[in-house]
Amino acid sequence: MADELLDTTQFTNGPKIVQPVEYNQRDLIIYALGIGSKDPRYVYENNDDFAAFPTYPIVLTFKGDAQSTLPFPPPTMGAFGLPPLQGVRAGLDAEKKIEKVCELPKDGAKLKITGRVVGCHKKGSGALIDRDFEIVDDNGKVYYKISDGAMLVGAKDFKDSGITNSKSHPPPKDTAPLHTIEEKTDEFAPLLYRLSGDYNPLHVDPDFAQMFGFQKPIIHGQCALGYVSRVLLDTLAGGDQRRYKSIQLRFASPVIPGETLVIQVWKKSATEYIFQCKVKETGKVAISNGLFELNPEAKL
Repeated sequence: MADELLDTTQFTNGPKIVQPVEYNQRDLIIYALGIGSKDPRYVYENNDDFAAFPTYPIVLTFKGDAQSTLPFPPPTMGAFGLPPLQGVRAGLDAEKKIEKVCELPKDGAKLKITGRVVGCHKKGSGALIDRDFEIVDDNGKVYYKISDGAMLVGAKDFKDSGITNSKSHPPPKDTAPLHTIEEKTDEFAPLLYRLSGDYNPLHVDPDFAQMFGFQKPIIHGQCALGYVSRVLLDTLAGGDQRRYKSIQLRFASPVIPGETLVIQVWKKSATEYIFQCKVKETGKVAISNGLFELNPEAKL
């Protein structure tokens, strides 16, 4: 009966939550190394063009203002909890969008992350939960906007509410990719990437991984996001983070450390590129529905 379904507007109409976040130059370098960067603009603090790699702010949803290792889930993530729907068996990262509004201070900063649940919709065998975040300073200046889609597997008996940020960006069926780039992931990438704030043992503990049905630990989804973002920025904009505007994607299947990513890119417009990422060893799509946006080149 419809009247027995949970009204989810109580979650999607809630107030914004505010949490402190903090990072320093060391944090920026550790993140860049964790996504496989060797570019001195992101791994050497004395480089004239040193800057935060543009997808760095995604880790602040885990790290918060912590200066050491964290439990999982970490307090900042817990503050932006998911709706307690019935039947949930697991929660999975589904979709992300990371949009740069202003450059992050390259010397580090104490900022805030504000956010809330904005959508709850039935999808497949569960619920897609949309959350929107902003990275801001004390004066309300917005540096980044982040959209997060989480899949609650098994969720049932609820009414849809709010908005969804989910969008499909399928590759053109009859057009060859403009670029096809292979990028081998580092066998030890999760050991380094976790130092940016995501200490989920699924990515480093073989016994824990097997409990969740994986033969071995898998790469963090957001680490794979970083690898792909770096390859796209290098290929399409010479690695210049000032050209970065946004990335949006959907996580389709896991990547094992050491596997090779095959990133295919199609040009949609002068500043928009559709992409998908497969695992070379298996042929499986790891990242789908990708849209990478650049700022126009500055004219002299």
